[in-house]
Amino acid sequence: MRCFVAAWPDDGTRERLARLQASLAAAVPGARSMQPRNFHLTLAFIGDLADAAAHALVPHLAALHDAAPDWSMDTVDWFRRARVAWVGGAASAALADVTERARALLDAQGVAYDRKPFVAHVTLFRDVRAFDESSLPQPLPWNTARVALYASARDRDGPVYREVEAG
Repeated sequence: MRCFVAAWPDDGTRERLARLQASLAAAVPGARSMQPRNFHLTLAFIGDLADAAAHALVPHLAALHDAAPDWSMDTVDWFRRARVAWVGGAASAALADVTERARALLDAQGVAYDRKPFVAHVTLFRDVRAFDESSLPQPLPWNTARVALYASARDRDGPVYREVEAG
């Protein structure tokens, strides 16, 4: 399964992100909107991981479940090469700490992950061909509901990210 460690937003954060996404939709014609149910903040992208290995990893990440790295997003930008528009900002001390802890736990378990420097962002759109980055008129707060291991799946509504459970 395709896995990642992420901070999952609370319902209020998800609603704020959905409103921001709707307000930006006209600026990204032809782009695919992320489904609000899938908004998340990736702390470490793992990629393909055998089911058994993913389920076995969950207890090792349990120390992160209640980590609540609140954060403030103040920038809307895009990764040109990946063609992804996002909202983000500088990582708070709490967010940087939980990211380092997540990556250290993966290292301790010998789990490979993408070692690119952490860029605190939440994807809003995919297949973006052009986008004018900007700052938000006021920072958008992010509140974390849970930090855990998640995996990509599909259901009748398209891609869905689900928390991986211990096996």
